[in-house]
Amino acid sequence: MIDHKKKFETFLVSQLNSEQQKAVQHSQGPILVIAGAGSGKTRVITARIAHLILNHSVNSHAIVALTFTNKAAQEMKERITHFLGNQQLVPFIGTFHSYCLQLLKRNLELLDIPFFSIIDEDDQQKLLNGIIQRHGLHKQIAPKQVAYQISHIKNHAHEPENLEALYAANPLLNSIFLAYEQEKKASKCFDFDDLLLEVLKLFKSDKSFKEEMHNTVRHILVDEYQDTNVVQHELLKHMSKNSKNDFAVDSICVVGDEDQSIYSWRGATIANIINFKKDFPQSTTIKIEQNYRSVQPILDVANQVIQHNKNRNPKKLWSEKKGTDRIRHITTLSEYQEGDIIATLAQTALKSQKLSSIAVLYRTHFQSRAIEEALIRNSIPYKIIGGVQFYERKEIKDLLAYLRLVANPFDRAAFFRVINVPTRGLGAKFEELFYSRWHSETFLTFHDVAHKLIEEMQVMGTKKVALEQFLQLFKEVKVTDKPSNALDHFVAQSGYIGFIKESYELEEAHERIDNIKELLNAIKHFESTKATTIDQFLNEVALMQDAIKKKDTNQDAILLMTLHAAKGLEFDTVILVGLEEGLLPSTRSMGQEESLEEERRLFYVGITRARERLILSHARYRYAYKNMTDQLPSRFLQEIPRNKIKHDDCSYWKSPEMRLYFSQWFGTSESATAQQSEVITFGPAKKVAFNFQTQPKEAPPKKEMPVALSPNAGGYKINQPVKHATFGVGIVQKIEVKNNDSIFVTVKFKTGQKKLDSKFLQIV
Repeated sequence: MIDHKKKFETFLVSQLNSEQQKAVQHSQGPILVIAGAGSGKTRVITARIAHLILNHSVNSHAIVALTFTNKAAQEMKERITHFLGNQQLVPFIGTFHSYCLQLLKRNLELLDIPFFSIIDEDDQQKLLNGIIQRHGLHKQIAPKQVAYQISHIKNHAHEPENLEALYAANPLLNSIFLAYEQEKKASKCFDFDDLLLEVLKLFKSDKSFKEEMHNTVRHILVDEYQDTNVVQHELLKHMSKNSKNDFAVDSICVVGDEDQSIYSWRGATIANIINFKKDFPQSTTIKIEQNYRSVQPILDVANQVIQHNKNRNPKKLWSEKKGTDRIRHITTLSEYQEGDIIATLAQTALKSQKLSSIAVLYRTHFQSRAIEEALIRNSIPYKIIGGVQFYERKEIKDLLAYLRLVANPFDRAAFFRVINVPTRGLGAKFEELFYSRWHSETFLTFHDVAHKLIEEMQVMGTKKVALEQFLQLFKEVKVTDKPSNALDHFVAQSGYIGFIKESYELEEAHERIDNIKELLNAIKHFESTKATTIDQFLNEVALMQDAIKKKDTNQDAILLMTLHAAKGLEFDTVILVGLEEGLLPSTRSMGQEESLEEERRLFYVGITRARERLILSHARYRYAYKNMTDQLPSRFLQEIPRNKIKHDDCSYWKSPEMRLYFSQWFGTSESATAQQSEVITFGPAKKVAFNFQTQPKEAPPKKEMPVALSPNAGGYKINQPVKHATFGVGIVQKIEVKNNDSIFVTVKFKTGQKKLDSKFLQIV
């Protein structure tokens, strides 16, 4: 028979470091465990629970462990079961919401309002939509916006009994909120935020409830404490303190890392962990700084960056895993070259590791587009975690459907996708009528069907006006038009941006609008290469979508995700892209110290996801809406001492340089000699060390071609960015030196390709 107590003691001594042991064995009073990234915090929490049960004979019913996801709770349960050898001994481990629901179900007789069920997010929005429609407010506010605002206020409610006062500043929101609360009351329902607020009310109003809780629950543990909101923090104080504000339980142990607090937009406040010692004056603080994930050079960079935040508990991560040359900072010409470099890295790394051990992290979803296209071109499988492929996103499919109707007026799927997007009051009955007529006369275009229904007076009144306005959108657009002009037209004339702002809460609306801007950037890029008409552009997109659909979903794939989605994950190689002012830190964080510190924490989270290697990348130029813009490197890059990382300017590299660069860095078996045979400027095979920080020379031109670069070429180089007073910034495509030493440069601008005398150009 296994002696689980003895087995656990062996684990305690052999598998935990000294600081982890202190956190596990501390048995009385409040304790704050500051557990840095990769320091084994889950191991500490689960071992602490096992220690209380096995070594202190604490009844499992006297222990409550709270976390933020069901996945984390399940992992903790499995670990504790392993320690105890009996699943029946495992105490309550779950989310704040699930624990509060359990308390409410056990104390229904104490509630002011009868409660039988919970409404989920979909039901909540349906309920709000009904209220908005009945009061004729659908043009002023969207259900999703209201749901977000209500949740935001509830998550900041110190005094739930005074909740209505928090809405007073916004009369419209207040009236909807009151109607919403009445509907819930009549339905005997709570929403998820109510679960916490109702328990908080019980703690405040019912002395016997509070005393019984203190008698029953003696040990409280909280995971990811930096992610708690105001209400959750208030709950914990009531769970552990009596009416005189004295500590009333045996222990409360909160584990977290303020340097990884990145969810303020969800209501999380870093103040809870920073001010823990003020709320619990007798608390003990233990810092766990040994990292088991990353090599030391990566931690050195993480430490250097995060120390610039003022609002934190100082700590310094360290690791027994050593390494050299594990971080590269690269400068690319544009987001397109950034994508090409990622594809090359993936192809090189594949010789020594799985693609799934490589992650590309970015600040926001729209940045995935150029990377996805590069990976598709190079037949590299990828998966987007916590999101969808760029061309599969709703707003992108909506706007592409408008273009599809221009190219193919028989496209029924495209028509029914956008006829009521944005909302035009053409509901299900109209769509049924339209479909029936179109189905019976299959040779008609959507224009023809619409005109027939209007002429036959089957569509009248406001619906007729709405249908005519929809048809008007297409009158000025032809299939031979530039796709960028067509899309500009549909976005502006349809009111799609306003529709997005009305339909989604602020953060999501910004994200979707960024995706739309990125679609326009994509179109401009396609126009500068080969897709100059709507039809050509749609064909290019269709080919990419077909390539995505043919992917084997079970195959090894490189992972793409936002920095937020990467929290809690780890990878052998991490590529952080778009490290530029306006992206990271984001434009919306500028000017606010708190917001800038959270952006820095996001960068820190990204760095500490890497186990072995880290790439930090920024572009010199990036396509913004209709323009190529100069990009400034992120201020966070400036906070890393130059001696900590190697910086390489890759702006003018071609594929062979990239492949050799990464094969040398990864130490793969690719022959440097084979690489050099492709690039004649690399010289003899024995000179494998190549200074990538210098600009490679151009290959000697063939006699029948214009001179690509010569001593008299005035310093101009292929793929170099230049500026013209009228055309703006462009990229050099070709250089010609005439007999009279005049230099003519062919430049690709956003408006098209131009051949110009070099004296009218400025090298940038």
